[in-house]
Amino acid sequence: MKNMVVIMVIVVCAGWVVWRRYRRHASTAVVPSEAIPRENVALKAFAHGNTCLAEGKFAEATAAFHQARELEPKHPHVAGRLAEVERRQQAAGAMSSAQSTV
Repeated sequence: MKNMVVIMVIVVCAGWVVWRRYRRHASTAVVPSEAIPRENVALKAFAHGNTCLAEGKFAEATAAFHQARELEPKHPHVAGRLAEVERRQQAAGAMSSAQSTV
């Protein structure tokens, strides 16, 4: 009887491992880019631009915001974020030149 319980536990654990691997591979399937709506790609580019802006990567943020504008021209916040990139870039340039004169 004890051997049957051990065998059942092994079978259940093996089934669980197989199920988890199947679910992991099924969820990472590659989706063709035509199937993804342009709005989703634009939102992803916008979010990437915000991340780059927060990290101080101004050129990368500008490129991401321009991509978002290309994909979704009516997005209301892209122009504001591009202006914010320009403002922060100028502020960073002013700070670096002020520090170099000290």
